This record gives sequence, C-alpha cells and structure tokens, in this order.
Amino acid sequence: MRKRLLLPLATCGFLTCVALPVKVAEVIPSAKNITIYSAGGSVVSGTAAAPSSDILKIRLPATAQGIAIVQNDQPLKWFTTQMISEPGKDPNVVQKYLQVGIPAARTGEVKFSYGLPEIKWAPRLTASILDAKNVNLRLEAAITMNATETFKNCSVTLVLNNAVSLEKITGHTFNLSLTELAPGRNVAYNLESKNVSYSLLREWRTYGSKDVVHVLMQTRNPFSVDLSQTGFAVESHQISIESGSIDEPVPPGELFSLDAGIDDSITTFRDIKITETPSKKPLPFNHKLTYRITNNSDQTKVLRLVSDRVTGVDHRSIYHFTREPDATPEKTLVWLVTLKPHSTETLQYDYDADLREVAGETGFESGM
Repeated sequence: MRKRLLLPLATCGFLTCVALPVKVAEVIPSAKNITIYSAGGSVVSGTAAAPSSDILKIRLPATAQGIAIVQNDQPLKWFTTQMISEPGKDPNVVQKYLQVGIPAARTGEVKFSYGLPEIKWAPRLTASILDAKNVNLRLEAAITMNATETFKNCSVTLVLNNAVSLEKITGHTFNLSLTELAPGRNVAYNLESKNVSYSLLREWRTYGSKDVVHVLMQTRNPFSVDLSQTGFAVESHQISIESGSIDEPVPPGELFSLDAGIDDSITTFRDIKITETPSKKPLPFNHKLTYRITNNSDQTKVLRLVSDRVTGVDHRSIYHFTREPDATPEKTLVWLVTLKPHSTETLQYDYDADLREVAGETGFESGM
C-alpha cells in the first residue's frame, strides 16, 4: 500500500522548519522618581514589569533622551527606538511617543531612566515686609512643567546647581513629595521660610540712564544655600513693589541687597565738564564731575552714590578726589553720603584721561 506524504510548508536541509509566532508584550512603565536640575532638564526613573515575551516594547515620552535600561542589575544595551504617532482624544491632535523595543527580555522587573529637557525648576525668593524692621523671606521652587506626560505620586528631587563656576557647584538638593506633575501646570513649592531683620539704603547709580534714587533692602542670607541666580520679588501688604534677579554669589550668612522701589523724596543733579588741554599729554582730557543730592523729607537718610571708574585706553586715568571713595568695587566708585532732613550735599571730583568720549558725560570745552 502506498503511503501519502504531507509536504511541510518550508524545509531546512533534512529538517522541517515551522515559523512560530513572535510574542510581543507592550507595557507602559511606572515613573517613581524625578530629579530636576535648576540648570535645566530632568531625569525620570522607574520600573516596568516584563512578562514572558520575545520582544518587550516600552512606551516613553517622545522627547526622552539618554535612555538607560537595566534588568537583573545588568544594562540592556541592545534595544531599538521608534517614534509612534496616533490619534489623541481630540481627533485633530496627533499624539507622539517613543517606543523602545527590547529583544529577548527576561521575565521580571525592568528598570529604566531617561532625560526630559521640558521639566526644570528655578529658585525664587519672596520678601514680604512685615514692619519697619522685619521681613519674611520665603525660598520657593518654581517648577516649570512643559512635558506632555502626566506623572503621579513620584518622589521629586530638586538639584540646585546655580554656581557661577564649576569649582563652586554644591549640588544642594531638596526632596519633595508631589501627587501630580501635569502638562502645562507649573508648580510653586515653598522650601523654607524665615523672619529676619532688615535695613533700608538709598542708592543713586549716576551712570544709569535715569537720575533716580533706588531703595535697597539689606539683610543677611538665612538659608543654607547660595542665593546666586535666584529670582526675587519684594512685596508689602501683598502688593508687589519690585522684582529682579540676584546675579552675584550670596553664600549663607552673607549680607545682600534687594531692589525695593524708588525714593522720590530725594532729588539729584549732576554737572559734567570736559576740558581738553593738548599740552597735557598723554592725558589731555580733564573730566570734572559734580553731584548734588537734596533730601526733601523729614528723615535722615543714607545714600550710596555709585559712579563709573574710567580706566582709560592706552594710559591709566589719574583721579583727584576732594573726598576719597568709601569703596571701589568692579570699576566703580562708591561713596556713602548721610543726608539730613531738608538739606543738600555736594560731592565733587575730577580725573585726567586719554579719551574724550565717555558714556553719560557731556559738556566739552577747549582749554589751552
């Protein structure tokens, strides 16, 4: 009797090869920790359960960078990434995400981390005036959330790297517990609050475009971090008076100043006379500056007068003072002037230089 033979679908040499189905498992990972840097960007880390499969696919945000995947304490170096687009809840909006494919993943937990540039934070200082001697300083974290994913019940670590040089980076951290970080929803988190004493100082920056007298609030840094690169706001009775940024290093315990409005009870006048004497080489230009300050109030006030220090082009300028400056920081001249009620103080000096044109100075005359 003749036997009927069944031909296989495919043959490999003398053996029959049957194509087995490929098991693909798609999982959405659970983010557990987010580290946010004040210099910009963040790192998200968490876990994903890997079922038995030939290929494991993990869904990450479209802008994920620097992806790292670990299983059983061993890094998984072989994986693929693919940008996927799909319709969102709004049919007119297309959602994108990054699909990470891991071949031959073992059953068990997979740990992951990736960077997200859209999440960042910045320190912010709010100074609320309590009375004539005391102010409440609140150090806050302003978290900017521009990522497209929502993160819930994550441990959040804020890293403060606001130093002006690599040698001074401290990496001070703050640990938060936020229930949710949602797209487009920025968060202001109170880190610490202190009541401290303060004093007021008036300042006239004579090299500025406007002859106005600024009010400075002076106090000491009561916090354990440097306040450099921190935005600030000064308020009284919940009304904002001034805002700006602290650009200079302010370590813990250091005295610093915040702009706190303008004092319009003090009027100023400056007179500048520039005379050229060709025979006085190499410094033929004499600049004579006169400053007059009038206190129209009933209070005694201290004014800090700040003027530019001109160094010259080819030759160092020579200064002549009727009163020596109290300080000369960073190419400036500083005097502290005590203003009695309803009085006028005059400050005068001159210098010889090898340049005629100086920003903010006019009144040229020819000499012998």
